[in-house]
Amino acid sequence: MKHQLRQRRSHTEREPSFSLDRKLASYLAASASIGVVMAREAKAVIVSNNTVQNIGINSFATIDFNHDGQTDFQIDHDRVDLTAQGGPVVDYLQVDKNDINGASAGENLLAFDPGPGATFKATPFQDGPSARNNANESGYLVDQPNNFGQFVQYPTALLANAEIGPNQAYDYQEGNNVYGSGKIGRLNRLIDEDHGQADVLLGGTPPDGVITPTNTPQFLGVQNQVRYLGVRMDLNSASGASSPDPTQHTYGWVGIKITNEADATGQVVGYSYETQPGVSILAGATAPGIAGDYNNNGKVDAADYVLWRNGGPLQNESVTLGSTTPEDYAVWRSNFGNSAGSGAALGSSTSVPEPGSLILSLLTGLGLIATYFCRRYRGR
Repeated sequence: MKHQLRQRRSHTEREPSFSLDRKLASYLAASASIGVVMAREAKAVIVSNNTVQNIGINSFATIDFNHDGQTDFQIDHDRVDLTAQGGPVVDYLQVDKNDINGASAGENLLAFDPGPGATFKATPFQDGPSARNNANESGYLVDQPNNFGQFVQYPTALLANAEIGPNQAYDYQEGNNVYGSGKIGRLNRLIDEDHGQADVLLGGTPPDGVITPTNTPQFLGVQNQVRYLGVRMDLNSASGASSPDPTQHTYGWVGIKITNEADATGQVVGYSYETQPGVSILAGATAPGIAGDYNNNGKVDAADYVLWRNGGPLQNESVTLGSTTPEDYAVWRSNFGNSAGSGAALGSSTSVPEPGSLILSLLTGLGLIATYFCRRYRGR
């Protein structure tokens, strides 16, 4: 009997410890200021980010598709003053997959990375090299090849629901030997007032030494309308090896709104990618979001309030997009307790903590974590 009682006690004593471990994980999740819904790579899942990023003069928006903290692309604005050389002031907006050139102080506007074959840009962004994004396999979607089997086109501005996948054509040309011609080409422009003038006037390149597309940049003429840039990536290439197989690439989109065409400035309004290599995604397709889930971790909780209180940036905004306002707090409050798959009833039946008690509960939770670890360490 004593032996059986000891066994029961041992079993019941383990339950609170297991329960506390689960609560500990909840506290850690609630105290995080940033989170995302991580996709299961075993099946096709769309991973989205709908944070609005403004792109002003000589600024950029960062695109991190798989939320690993390392930049995959940038949508970059540059302004170049060529008046001292007898030219104009030019603005352009372009997609970058490296961090080698720009118009900001200390940057070389005309620099080219001497990457493989001097045609691809291999220099990583400032947040470090990403072994899971092979730069040589990154590209943007273009309409169709020209008569010589080469694209020589600006990136295509897609409408919502356009297919982006292995059956489309992709390119990325920004180098001094585009298509083996020995000529300079900067074909990655979304809006292009430069058209090679900077290379000619600043770099001394002969006009016939620059290749520019014959088609009009497609992000022109759509001010205040969202268009989508289709992209191809190799996020799962841990070795960085180049693969021509389109079934090994992942596909995504970047939503772009031009708000001032004359200045080539605007916004990135969000981006998504399909986690399963070789699977298409439709332009504008997103993972289901929850209003008030500002860190996009699948639930509306205390961490979202902390992110709002700190000024954002906020994902899954439903009001005042791109700004952190009292209206965003009201949305968080009305949806507190909602999670992926839950309905409005859950939010309405959950008690919403006031800001003061909310911060106190976070601090108390962290204190419980510290006490818990101390007791576990002491063997109590």
